[in-house]
Amino acid sequence: MKKWALYLIVFLGIVSGFFMYNSYRLIKENIALKKELKETNEGYDNNIQYAIKLEDSISGFQKQIKDLQAADKFSLTGNPKAAKYLSDIDDQTDWQKYVIDTLMKTNNMKGNNPLVPFDGMAGAMKIIDAKVLNNRWIIARFSDGTYSGEMLLRYDINKDKSIDFKVLDQTLFS
Repeated sequence: MKKWALYLIVFLGIVSGFFMYNSYRLIKENIALKKELKETNEGYDNNIQYAIKLEDSISGFQKQIKDLQAADKFSLTGNPKAAKYLSDIDDQTDWQKYVIDTLMKTNNMKGNNPLVPFDGMAGAMKIIDAKVLNNRWIIARFSDGTYSGEMLLRYDINKDKSIDFKVLDQTLFS
């Protein structure tokens, strides 16, 4: 009977040692997983905070852009009467973009742009930039690559949405 008790004690010692080792290993893995999860959550939280800051910055920039546009009285966005005049013609059209695009299409012709009152000396004179001031006027910059200037244009929108341009004044820089 003593032998049997000895075998039982040895067997129980081996089994309890096995369970203790497995419990120790599981606890270590659990601690490592908790640490990894905590680091992941902290990184996720940091990313969320960063995204919120970016959204706030974007909102702030959009507000600043709107404020600057409203402060620019020589633009369609800063001149409600000019904007209303054009929206009465057609409220679906982005008139500022439409007028500038139509003006820039005059560059597609060979040689000098017919609206630029100067011949190019270092190449063809082309309109390189323009700004719609209101429902009647545009200021435009032109250049041939070396020489440049600016001009003031009047534009009229016809019933078929075609646009007629007329140069009111110009200057050439040396």
